[in-house]
Amino acid sequence: MFTLVDFLIALTFICVVMALVVWSRIKPDATPDKQESEVRAQRAAAFFSQACNGASSAVNVVIGVLLGVAINGLVQLMFTGAWAAVFNIAVLSAVLSFIVFLHDFLGKKLFPSAMRPAREPEKARKRPLLRRLSLPIGLVLGVVVASLGLDDYLSDWLV
Repeated sequence: MFTLVDFLIALTFICVVMALVVWSRIKPDATPDKQESEVRAQRAAAFFSQACNGASSAVNVVIGVLLGVAINGLVQLMFTGAWAAVFNIAVLSAVLSFIVFLHDFLGKKLFPSAMRPAREPEKARKRPLLRRLSLPIGLVLGVVVASLGLDDYLSDWLV
């Protein structure tokens, strides 16, 4: 089921995460003054923010590729004349989305949060461009990969 390459990728990821945790926890021998510690905290926060943006971008690209392959499969079903299957998939997806929306709406109404929002909330910062474009890039890449006939390699591990 897993190949040696999969094992090496997982092992490398675990080592990198452990190194980041250790690096973030190391305390120097000399105690720095307050200003240096604030600068260090800001650097660490910026580093982890960039790392989270990179991880989110990678996950969005993978999700986009898989969605692109699925969209290409639906288009192929339409061109082969399997309109009933495409219609059923579209209706079931819409019903599932409605159920999720209804669940979130009822959860907010029945179990409201005891915390009130701030009077003047901070302006939300825009996400980096790479993170915003990662899902559309993945979608295009997935459609192209599936159009070239390489989608079997992506979907064989799902079965």
